[in-house]
Amino acid sequence: MAGCAYHNDRPGIGVCMRCRSVVCAECTTRLEGINYCHACLGALGRKTDLSLGRLSQVLTAVVVLGGTWLFFAGLFWLVEGIFAR
Repeated sequence: MAGCAYHNDRPGIGVCMRCRSVVCAECTTRLEGINYCHACLGALGRKTDLSLGRLSQVLTAVVVLGGTWLFFAGLFWLVEGIFAR
């Protein structure tokens, strides 16, 4: 029987499906029916947070660029109307 990757004195009861490490009962977390070790579970949590942060950055850039384009388009339209008279 294989021992836990984090605790050599404890027997392994499961395998982390991300890194394939054998883990004991204290080190394993079951999420949606899949075993993860604490290191991989933490990495999955950080990955989700980063992807949401990246999405907000992209949306902010789109809004700023779109607003800038609308501002200059309106400015040029106004200037063209003034000089057309």
